[in-house]
Amino acid sequence: MPSVRVPGFVMTHRRRLACCLLLVLTALAATSAAEEPKGPAALGSLVSQIAAFFPPLSGEVIEVRDKNLILSVGRRQGAQVGMELSLVREGRELRHPKTAEVLGRVEQELGLAVVAQVSETSSVATVARGGGVRPGDRVRISAGPVTLTVAALGSEGVSPGLLETVYNELAAELTATRRFRVISGDAFAAAAAQAHIPPERVIQGEGLAVTATRQGVRHLLVLWVKQVEAKPFVEVRLFSILSGRETAPVLSAGLFVPSSINAASASLLQQQALATQRQFSASREPQQASRPSRSFLARLFLGEVESESPSAGNFPMPLREVKRLRFPVLAMDVAVSPKDKVPRLVVTDGQRIYLYRIVGRTLEIEWTYVTDETGQIVSVQLADLDGDGLLEVVGNRYSPLTHIGPTSFILETREGKAAAVVQSFSQILFAVDTTGDGIKRTLWAQRFNADTFFTKGRAERYVLRDGKLVADGSVQVPRDFRVTGAILSNIAGAGARALAYVDDQHRFAIASGGKEMWRSAALVGSAGHLKLEGQTDRASRDLFYSLEPMPLAVDLDGDGVEEVVLPQNQVRGKLAVVSRSPNGYRFQTFDTGFGDTITGLGAVAGSPAPTLILSVVYFEGVLAKWGETSIVMTTSR
Repeated sequence: MPSVRVPGFVMTHRRRLACCLLLVLTALAATSAAEEPKGPAALGSLVSQIAAFFPPLSGEVIEVRDKNLILSVGRRQGAQVGMELSLVREGRELRHPKTAEVLGRVEQELGLAVVAQVSETSSVATVARGGGVRPGDRVRISAGPVTLTVAALGSEGVSPGLLETVYNELAAELTATRRFRVISGDAFAAAAAQAHIPPERVIQGEGLAVTATRQGVRHLLVLWVKQVEAKPFVEVRLFSILSGRETAPVLSAGLFVPSSINAASASLLQQQALATQRQFSASREPQQASRPSRSFLARLFLGEVESESPSAGNFPMPLREVKRLRFPVLAMDVAVSPKDKVPRLVVTDGQRIYLYRIVGRTLEIEWTYVTDETGQIVSVQLADLDGDGLLEVVGNRYSPLTHIGPTSFILETREGKAAAVVQSFSQILFAVDTTGDGIKRTLWAQRFNADTFFTKGRAERYVLRDGKLVADGSVQVPRDFRVTGAILSNIAGAGARALAYVDDQHRFAIASGGKEMWRSAALVGSAGHLKLEGQTDRASRDLFYSLEPMPLAVDLDGDGVEEVVLPQNQVRGKLAVVSRSPNGYRFQTFDTGFGDTITGLGAVAGSPAPTLILSVVYFEGVLAKWGETSIVMTTSR
């Protein structure tokens, strides 16, 4: 190939062209750097490209040719190739019964169409799901917020701080458009890591069809942060999870990570390093000189375990099985009896309740109780409700029959056997630790509602007096609060204990005084469903409500502030840990190494860290009603 002589080296035409291009890009980069905004707006161009695929859009089907549709929307209205449109058929008008105001029309959903060709004022689309489309039917993209799952993956050499900062900046920019409801793709990233699919294959769509569909993801944005020319670079792919199109991205983009984000990442790492240094300095003070070093578990949760992996979810937790139960544990709780200081564990298989003493790392059965009431036991808690230092068991049972619904009961130990204190109470009971001493002494109750299951925004306080439950005032709770999957914790800082709970969308929320303080983007919880037979406002059909495992509030590092641990059963065997840092709340995912449903959590205080106890159920059969349970505990490492 002809070449040009340049002092010091030989340059081919191809290399000369590459160098020219590099000079142009360098000049553009210099101009961009000079004008680059200080905040996340540096990602504005990427956000605009993503938003362009979800414009509020409405049109009509003009012509139907088998699976191909001619639509009245084109480039002028924002239509693009690859865009998904909902197909609907409008029916009669809906009018207000008193004012006669037209409220809209009855609509029948027909399916989805994917735009294949676009002209200025019309387009051609292919029916991707559904059918029976006729001319005159409507196509649209809703004006409501679009749920977008964002999964951030990192290559070797990319720091977790940079990965977190890129995700946070992009998520904030997407949310600021008010067009998107951003959900963390931590569960998706953890599933890909568990399946040993590297980021360079995930970005090509490998594993999307199974993993994203299983997790109910519709729109997935994958970020792959890596090093290019010794600088952080992010590749972006937008996928719409639709049968046959899972591996075909509707948008592909890439950009070098803006310097403002690099600076934010460096600042985050510096703050974390300073926090760690302060903790180390405090541990060197004379009054704490004899304090033992942190356990592997505490260091793991606090991010002090060194690893080249960018995801905390790749760390296996130090757990081992201590007992195998030949039945599925549907709920579990652990508490230390105030009187004899012996830790106890209570579990239920839905029909029976088992109370164990925890002696070292063994379980000794104390009693078994079989209920005579109709329904399945769905939750059990250990509490000292009468202040005698002995633990009672607070339980809830549920019948799918609408005239029964949920009922609750309270058991105590008499002469080594279980005895009922309250046989059947018509509300759902929830025992809470209002003081933070590790013992639940207060009862909250939530009424059953046949339409919403839990009465929204309402809870009442009860006390146990002479074997009877007596109302003791109301409790201020958020509207989406539910007594399953909830706990009180001091994670929000000094003052009143905050309410931490799993909402009906499987998000974890922290609230104080009835007002939300923080909510996770990632999915959590999910241990089963309750079925309400034949109940709906329009027809006789079954409705299902999520049954959430109780979170665990526990001080993992001895600083006096509790972390909250809860199952993340969207990816079996995963735990989520929420902690508070100087930069706000931190959400981490960990692999227990026991790859099935986590139905219960508990802890026993100890030094240098508490012992965590989990119930992991290996369900069998299509209906998942049978199985075995591993009771596992954390070990030192």
